[in-house]
Amino acid sequence: MNRQIFAIFLPIVALLCGCTKDDNKPLLQSTVSRLYVSNADTDASVMSTIIFDPADGAKLDIPDKFDTKLPDGNGIVFDPFSGTVFQVSRQAKNIKSFTVKPNGSLTNKASFIDDGLISAREIAFDRVRKTLYVASNTDSSLYVYIGADTIAGTARASKKLKLNGQPWGIHFENGSLFVVIDQDKAQVQLFENASSLVVGTIVPNKTINVIGARRLHGITYSSSRDALILTDIGEATGSGSASDGKVYIIEAALAKFTAMGAAITPTRTISGLATGLGNPVDVAWDSRADKDLIYVAEKANKAIQVFKFGDNGNATPFRTAALSSSPEAIYLDAR
Repeated sequence: MNRQIFAIFLPIVALLCGCTKDDNKPLLQSTVSRLYVSNADTDASVMSTIIFDPADGAKLDIPDKFDTKLPDGNGIVFDPFSGTVFQVSRQAKNIKSFTVKPNGSLTNKASFIDDGLISAREIAFDRVRKTLYVASNTDSSLYVYIGADTIAGTARASKKLKLNGQPWGIHFENGSLFVVIDQDKAQVQLFENASSLVVGTIVPNKTINVIGARRLHGITYSSSRDALILTDIGEATGSGSASDGKVYIIEAALAKFTAMGAAITPTRTISGLATGLGNPVDVAWDSRADKDLIYVAEKANKAIQVFKFGDNGNATPFRTAALSSSPEAIYLDAR
């Protein structure tokens, strides 16, 4: 083959075989809607992780169950670019990563224990910097692990960041970290350029305070829709605690954050007896236009509740999956 023909032939081969790879695109796969659930149960007979696949069908079918051996499971997150699930055990202070096979099953990837991790709750992942953020409520801290999927054995956080309140839900998007502050603040703090935060006490760039909120827990945000969704567990125990939960939907959200900390009223609030919300500890959102479904981990009533994005007031769930376990955290892979 002469050089001229070879020069023409090479790009044709590259085009046909798809030899180039774009690291900015998630794993190529047919339409996916997969809900990962982390269970807070400490009984060894209860599987720590369950997966609804698909999560957007006519009903939530019986989920697949996996014994990830993470008692008191809390935060769980999936990175579609590497096909990795991260999950944390509050009791064992153990962070594990798993590879997701095409059929949705999990295989062990890496595992480490940080015995200095006081009270792990939600987690968030910065895929560009391979960095995992873990909220720890009782010591008002964020633990930061760089290269989390390659750490093994015993380890310490790359950085420990101190907050002025107790964090619970966290969400990472476009370089920024949203942090829900539990207990008396009913606040969401926004840390822009989160990777630049240095060890010690950190101050948010902007905040919002949700009027009427009791105890904020779950959070999710979509930059393409500029909408923020939060959950409020109300009272954790006692009379009425199994029916006083709320979901807040805040549209045109980013402009509502201010340096002074604006007090805002949600665009819509889902609450009331018909909702089945008692302790909605976490939330996920399928923001695709033809779906627009909100998934809620309802811990007190052991269920996954699904609402429509446009729901308001005392709305009946669009779908419900009754569980035999106590869901603590959820993550939705929808693409």
